[in-house]
Amino acid sequence: MDRIGKCFKELRRQKKMAFMPFVVAGDPDYKTSLKIVRELVKNADFLELGFPYSDPLADGPVIQRADMRALASGMNSDRVFRLISKIRVFSDIPITVLAYANLVYRRGVDKFYRDAGRAGIDAVLVPDLPVEESDKFVKAAKKYGIDSIFLVAQTTTKARMKKILKQASGYLYLVSILGVTGIRKDIAPETLGLIRQLKKLSKLPVVVGFGVSNARQIKILRKAKADGVIVGSAIVKVIEKYKRNPSRAIKEFIKGLN
Repeated sequence: MDRIGKCFKELRRQKKMAFMPFVVAGDPDYKTSLKIVRELVKNADFLELGFPYSDPLADGPVIQRADMRALASGMNSDRVFRLISKIRVFSDIPITVLAYANLVYRRGVDKFYRDAGRAGIDAVLVPDLPVEESDKFVKAAKKYGIDSIFLVAQTTTKARMKKILKQASGYLYLVSILGVTGIRKDIAPETLGLIRQLKKLSKLPVVVGFGVSNARQIKILRKAKADGVIVGSAIVKVIEKYKRNPSRAIKEFIKGLN
C-alpha cells in the first residue's frame, strides 16, 4: 500500500483526523524552508508543499507574498525537487505538492511527474487544471505511482463531480470557502453537508482546506467526520512575521490548534 493509503488507514484505526500543514517550498529561502519542514513533520500526518509561482490564481495575498519571497530567493522547480529529496532523508511523511499547470507544461508533463516520483512526492494537485483536460496529467501520474488530487467545491456540478471522482486518487480536496485561499473564522454549513455527500459518493478520504485557521474550525470538521484538514495561510502568515527564525512560532501556533 502507498504512503497516503497507509497513513489514512492508520488514522482511521486511531479514529483521528489527518493534520496537513501547507507551506510554499523555499519561503522565505531554501535553508529556512528546510528548517520549517523539520518542525512541521514533528506534528503533521501529511505535508503539502507549494511550487512558488508568479501568478497563483487560487491563492490569496498571504500565499502570493510567500510565492514572491521564495522566487526572490532564487527558488525554482529544480530546487523544489531537491528540497523534497532532502526531506526524504529525514522523513517518510506523505507529501503532496501544489503546482500550477503552466509549471508542469513548462517542464513537460511526463518529465514533471517522473521527477516528482524520483524526489519522493506522493501526490500532485494542479489547482488550475480543468478535470476535462486532465487525462494527460493523470496518465503520467499513474505511470510514476503518484496520486492525482482534485479540488471539489460547493459550486461543483454533479456532472463535473462525476468526472472528478473518475480521475481522482489518494483523497479529495474539499474547498471550504468560495474564493481564494486565506484565513477565515468559520466553516460554512454547506461544507459540512458536502463532506457527507462526498462520503456517500466515494470511498476516497475527504480533506478540507482553504480558510481553516483555528482550533474551533478543526473541532467542527472532526465532528463532521472529515478525514483530514489542511492549514496553509495561517502558518504562512507566521513564517512572514518571523522570517529569520519561524520554527518556534510555528510550533506554538500548531500547539494552539489542538
